[in-house]
Amino acid sequence: MTLAMRDGEKYRPQIAEWLAPVRALVHPVSEALFAGILDIRKIPSFSDRLKFRLSVASGVWSEGDHRDWNAIRDWANGLKGTIV
Repeated sequence: MTLAMRDGEKYRPQIAEWLAPVRALVHPVSEALFAGILDIRKIPSFSDRLKFRLSVASGVWSEGDHRDWNAIRDWANGLKGTIV
């Protein structure tokens, strides 16, 4: 969801770094980062739901589906032939 924030692209390097522990275990042939979905109703903790609602109200996040399916498909299609 960080990528869906206003100016979220500036956080791309930090987001990529968060994946370093996973990358060390699985050695991916390709990697891409995409924004996701914020559905506050699905957050189990009341206090976390409240925090997200306040963040949405203040403009930090926006609720909804922020996935760019064309970008996801383009990335996935680019994987053809790289997986053995």
